[in-house]
Amino acid sequence: MAIRKLTVLFFFIIFLCIPLIAQGAEDDVASHFSKSHQVGMRFGAWTNLGDLPPALLINQSNTATLETNIGKSNIYFEGFFGYRFNQHMMLELSLGISNRGSVTLTEFGTTNVGNVIIYPILLQLKLYPLSSTGSRLQPYFFGGGGVYYGRRSTQISSSGFLTNLDQESETDFQYSLGGGIDLPLGRSFGLDLHVKYMPIYFSNSFVAINEYDGVSITVGVKYLYSFKKGEGGRERIYR
Repeated sequence: MAIRKLTVLFFFIIFLCIPLIAQGAEDDVASHFSKSHQVGMRFGAWTNLGDLPPALLINQSNTATLETNIGKSNIYFEGFFGYRFNQHMMLELSLGISNRGSVTLTEFGTTNVGNVIIYPILLQLKLYPLSSTGSRLQPYFFGGGGVYYGRRSTQISSSGFLTNLDQESETDFQYSLGGGIDLPLGRSFGLDLHVKYMPIYFSNSFVAINEYDGVSITVGVKYLYSFKKGEGGRERIYR
């Protein structure tokens, strides 16, 4: 349902912004955007493309059970910083988080409840093919990669205390691909619609499965700024 709503929002934004495409190269906002660095956050949905663990797992000695509630769709959030190399290229560093669902471990009369969380830490090169047109509506494509860190931790325990045995984690180094649309609203602020494919395959089993591939569709808000040389050669933020 969240993916469907964001898709509708995507086309709604395009419809509203069609008049902006016709604006010429003299548009001050578009011109400033093509020279600006970015910092901001995105919020939206994660759609699972990998496997899903069984709803109930029982160990061989029949002394422990693990109940999982991992959904096909989850909320996704990320913060990012983009460094502009030139009019067409930007390097973006992003840190994301997706709570994939809850797990309940019961062992020796103790029940532990926790979450399965994926943290993508990615470095990506963004390309703006229309940045020289003067349009405020700026599509982009990107590719890169980094670290995907998965962690299962316990937040609540019936025993009243937690140990290292109540958690597990895995790490994968993989690529990322995607694209989106930027829309500067002024010289200092803008919005974007961002789609990202993240292939994740943990070499060791993590909560009974290895594949955690996903696609995120998010809407972001960003602060735009550039550096301008001041007196004495010092750089200062210029909006």
